[in-house]
Amino acid sequence: MNRLQLTIPVPGNEPALLTLPRPLTLDSLGCLEGALAGRLAMLRRELDHVAGEAGGVEYASWRQYLMPARQ
Repeated sequence: MNRLQLTIPVPGNEPALLTLPRPLTLDSLGCLEGALAGRLAMLRRELDHVAGEAGGVEYASWRQYLMPARQ
């Protein structure tokens, strides 16, 4: 089977490589576009959540130095 490979630049990282089966139809390309957009949105939410957790941990570790202890 013939395949199509797309190299997509990712700033600050190695490029992403997407391998697509051939032949592609307009319908299959539309479905792929929607699936990729959905998966990338999910990854964005996951990364945002992880970044928020990491920031919270960092803040908590410094909070004891920023605020005087209550007696």
